[in-house]
Amino acid sequence: MLKILASWKKLLSRQPLFRPGSLERLQRALRRRGLYLVLLAILFGGSYYLVTNDDVFKKPAIQTFTLAGQPASQELPVPREPLAGSTTVPPELQEQPGAQAAPATAAGQAGKDEALPSLALPVSGKMGKGYGFTYIPAFDDYRFHSGVDLEAPAGSEVKAAAAGVVKQVEHSDAWRYRLIIDNGNGYQTVYAHLSSIKVAKGDKVQPGTVLGELGDPGTAEAGTPAHLHLELLKNGKAVDPVPALQ
Repeated sequence: MLKILASWKKLLSRQPLFRPGSLERLQRALRRRGLYLVLLAILFGGSYYLVTNDDVFKKPAIQTFTLAGQPASQELPVPREPLAGSTTVPPELQEQPGAQAAPATAAGQAGKDEALPSLALPVSGKMGKGYGFTYIPAFDDYRFHSGVDLEAPAGSEVKAAAAGVVKQVEHSDAWRYRLIIDNGNGYQTVYAHLSSIKVAKGDKVQPGTVLGELGDPGTAEAGTPAHLHLELLKNGKAVDPVPALQ
């Protein structure tokens, strides 16, 4: 045992654990890098907190507030007027190829605000396509038809359905001659597919005044018999003219 202790004493005396000055160098290095290590510790701790704290991510992105004494309302606003027509394709037409949705139109609330104007038949003939969704041969699909078609032979006289002032006269391949007559109280009547006209913009007309002659349908309604396309507008939006026809 004494020999073993003597050999360890010789070894330790030859190779000391710490060389001179090594402890001082370690202290200086720690002082220089102390601030850096502190910053790393703070960054690591903050990241760990954000990742592991569920409350940070469960806060709502948008918060709503109401005035004192006023409970929050979840009800949707009610439209001021009911809608007529349809914004979607009717169920019985949904499987038809090319069925097109059409925007809804204001109902006009006839009878509550102002009565519908009385419309005389502009031409003598039978009624073809009515107001609403129908098959349109020109486009080979179902679309919203904003008026009624009154079938009559080409060359028939087209007469004013109600008193008013000619507001617009136009011609196109789609509608041939197309007249818009202002009937007052927000109502207008539209006549399309005329081959010739006998009135001009600004003319005053009475029921029965000859507006022109009926022609073959334009490209918008091609493939149908000769007819007058008649529309009734209330504040610029189409409504069903049939209840107003006498």
